[in-house]
Amino acid sequence: MSKKSNRVKSTKKPQSKANWITAGVIALIVLIGATMLLFTDREDTASKNGNLTASQVSDKLKSGDEFYTYFYQTGCVHCEKVKPYLVPLGEKQDIPFEQIDLAVEQSAWDTFGIEGTPTVVHFKDGKEVSRVSGEQTEDAYKEFFAGKAVKNSEEESSGDLND
Repeated sequence: MSKKSNRVKSTKKPQSKANWITAGVIALIVLIGATMLLFTDREDTASKNGNLTASQVSDKLKSGDEFYTYFYQTGCVHCEKVKPYLVPLGEKQDIPFEQIDLAVEQSAWDTFGIEGTPTVVHFKDGKEVSRVSGEQTEDAYKEFFAGKAVKNSEEESSGDLND
Protein backbone atom coordinates (compact mmCIF):
# COMPACT_ATOMS: atom_id res chain seq x y z
CA MET A 1 0.00 0.00 0.00
CA SER A 2 2.89 2.30 0.57
CA LYS A 3 3.95 1.93 -3.07
CA LYS A 4 0.57 3.17 -4.25
CA SER A 5 0.74 6.31 -2.10
CA ASN A 6 4.23 7.05 -3.46
CA ARG A 7 2.86 7.01 -6.98
CA VAL A 8 0.20 9.52 -6.11
CA LYS A 9 2.76 11.87 -4.60
CA SER A 10 5.09 11.59 -7.59
CA THR A 11 2.30 12.40 -10.06
CA LYS A 12 1.30 15.51 -8.13
CA LYS A 13 4.77 17.05 -8.22
CA PRO A 14 5.03 17.27 -12.03
CA GLN A 15 1.46 18.58 -12.20
CA SER A 16 2.25 21.21 -9.58
CA LYS A 17 5.36 22.23 -11.50
CA ALA A 18 3.30 22.51 -14.69
CA ASN A 19 0.80 24.73 -12.91
CA TRP A 20 3.58 27.08 -11.83
CA ILE A 21 4.99 27.21 -15.36
CA THR A 22 1.53 27.92 -16.79
CA ALA A 23 0.94 30.66 -14.21
CA GLY A 24 4.35 32.17 -15.04
CA VAL A 25 3.62 32.17 -18.78
CA ILE A 26 0.22 33.79 -18.20
CA ALA A 27 1.78 36.44 -15.96
CA LEU A 28 4.42 37.16 -18.61
CA ILE A 29 1.76 37.52 -21.31
CA VAL A 30 -0.26 39.88 -19.12
CA LEU A 31 2.85 41.97 -18.37
CA ILE A 32 3.78 42.23 -22.05
CA GLY A 33 0.19 43.09 -22.96
CA ALA A 34 -0.02 45.80 -20.30
CA THR A 35 3.28 47.31 -21.48
CA MET A 36 2.10 47.35 -25.09
CA LEU A 37 -1.20 48.90 -24.03
CA LEU A 38 0.59 51.70 -22.18
CA PHE A 39 2.74 52.60 -25.20
CA THR A 40 -0.12 52.24 -27.66
CA ASP A 41 -2.40 54.29 -25.42
CA ARG A 42 0.15 57.12 -25.27
CA GLU A 43 0.40 57.26 -29.06
CA ASP A 44 -3.38 56.97 -29.43
CA THR A 45 -3.90 59.83 -26.96
CA ALA A 46 -1.43 61.99 -28.84
CA SER A 47 -3.09 61.14 -32.16
CA LYS A 48 -6.58 61.90 -30.83
CA ASN A 49 -5.39 65.35 -29.78
CA GLY A 50 -3.86 65.94 -33.21
CA ASN A 51 -0.41 65.50 -31.71
CA LEU A 52 2.53 63.34 -32.60
CA THR A 53 4.87 61.52 -30.27
CA ALA A 54 8.59 62.28 -30.23
CA SER A 55 9.28 58.97 -32.00
CA GLN A 56 6.79 59.79 -34.76
CA VAL A 57 8.50 63.15 -35.37
CA SER A 58 11.88 61.38 -35.42
CA ASP A 59 10.49 58.97 -38.04
CA LYS A 60 9.31 61.92 -40.16
CA LEU A 61 12.81 63.41 -39.92
CA LYS A 62 14.33 60.17 -41.21
CA SER A 63 11.97 60.24 -44.17
CA GLY A 64 13.21 63.72 -45.13
CA ASP A 65 9.75 65.27 -45.09
CA GLU A 66 9.35 69.01 -44.69
CA PHE A 67 7.10 70.06 -41.80
CA TYR A 68 6.66 72.41 -38.85
CA THR A 69 6.32 71.16 -35.30
CA TYR A 70 4.73 73.21 -32.55
CA PHE A 71 6.12 72.21 -29.15
CA TYR A 72 3.85 73.29 -26.31
CA GLN A 73 2.82 72.11 -22.91
CA THR A 74 -0.59 71.87 -21.36
CA GLY A 75 -0.91 74.53 -18.67
CA CYS A 76 1.70 76.90 -20.14
CA VAL A 77 0.27 80.45 -19.98
CA HIS A 78 2.33 81.56 -23.00
CA CYS A 79 1.14 78.60 -25.08
CA GLU A 80 -2.47 79.35 -24.13
CA LYS A 81 -2.05 82.96 -25.31
CA VAL A 82 -0.61 82.11 -28.74
CA LYS A 83 -2.55 78.93 -29.53
CA PRO A 84 -5.72 80.70 -30.78
CA TYR A 85 -3.79 82.28 -33.67
CA LEU A 86 -0.67 80.12 -33.97
CA VAL A 87 -2.40 76.80 -34.62
CA PRO A 88 -4.70 78.17 -37.38
CA LEU A 89 -1.71 79.94 -38.99
CA GLY A 90 0.33 76.76 -38.90
CA GLU A 91 -2.48 74.64 -40.30
CA LYS A 92 -2.89 77.06 -43.25
CA GLN A 93 0.66 76.31 -44.43
CA ASP A 94 1.28 74.25 -47.54
CA ILE A 95 3.69 72.34 -45.32
CA PRO A 96 2.35 69.93 -42.65
CA PHE A 97 1.99 71.40 -39.17
CA GLU A 98 2.46 68.93 -36.30
CA GLN A 99 2.11 69.38 -32.56
CA ILE A 100 3.79 67.82 -29.52
CA ASP A 101 2.57 68.35 -25.96
CA LEU A 102 5.75 68.35 -23.87
CA ALA A 103 3.73 67.73 -20.71
CA VAL A 104 2.98 64.29 -22.21
CA GLU A 105 6.13 63.75 -24.30
CA GLN A 106 8.83 64.55 -21.72
CA SER A 107 11.55 62.97 -23.87
CA ALA A 108 10.99 65.56 -26.62
CA TRP A 109 12.63 68.29 -24.48
CA ASP A 110 16.04 66.68 -24.90
CA THR A 111 15.45 64.96 -28.22
CA PHE A 112 14.72 68.24 -30.00
CA GLY A 113 16.68 70.64 -27.76
CA ILE A 114 13.59 72.50 -26.60
CA GLU A 115 14.47 75.07 -23.94
CA GLY A 116 11.06 76.65 -23.46
CA THR A 117 7.54 76.78 -24.77
CA PRO A 118 5.98 77.68 -27.06
CA THR A 119 8.53 76.70 -29.71
CA VAL A 120 7.92 76.13 -33.42
CA VAL A 121 10.57 74.30 -35.42
CA HIS A 122 10.75 74.03 -39.22
CA PHE A 123 12.30 70.76 -40.43
CA LYS A 124 13.36 69.94 -43.98
CA ASP A 125 15.46 67.10 -45.45
CA GLY A 126 15.89 65.56 -41.99
CA LYS A 127 17.34 68.73 -40.45
CA GLU A 128 16.18 71.75 -38.56
CA VAL A 129 15.86 74.78 -40.84
CA SER A 130 14.71 77.37 -38.29
CA ARG A 131 12.94 77.80 -34.99
CA VAL A 132 11.17 80.47 -33.01
CA SER A 133 10.72 80.27 -29.25
CA GLY A 134 8.62 82.13 -26.76
CA GLU A 135 5.41 84.06 -26.92
CA GLN A 136 5.22 85.87 -30.26
CA THR A 137 2.66 88.11 -31.89
CA GLU A 138 0.49 86.83 -34.70
CA ASP A 139 2.48 88.97 -37.15
CA ALA A 140 5.77 87.50 -35.91
CA TYR A 141 4.46 83.96 -36.55
CA LYS A 142 3.29 85.04 -40.03
CA GLU A 143 6.83 86.25 -40.74
CA PHE A 144 8.30 83.01 -39.41
CA PHE A 145 6.05 80.91 -41.68
CA ALA A 146 7.01 83.20 -44.59
CA GLY A 147 10.65 82.22 -44.03
CA LYS A 148 11.80 85.38 -42.28
CA ALA A 149 13.95 85.30 -39.16
CA VAL A 150 12.11 86.15 -35.96
CA LYS A 151 13.83 87.08 -32.71
CA ASN A 152 13.09 84.71 -29.88
CA SER A 153 10.99 86.15 -27.09
CA GLU A 154 11.94 86.23 -23.45
CA GLU A 155 8.34 85.32 -22.67
CA GLU A 156 8.49 81.56 -22.58
CA SER A 157 8.02 78.72 -20.18
CA SER A 158 11.08 76.75 -19.17
CA GLY A 159 9.17 73.59 -18.44
CA ASP A 160 7.93 74.66 -15.03
CA LEU A 161 4.18 74.97 -15.39
CA ASN A 162 4.24 77.84 -12.91
CA ASP A 163 5.99 80.07 -15.46
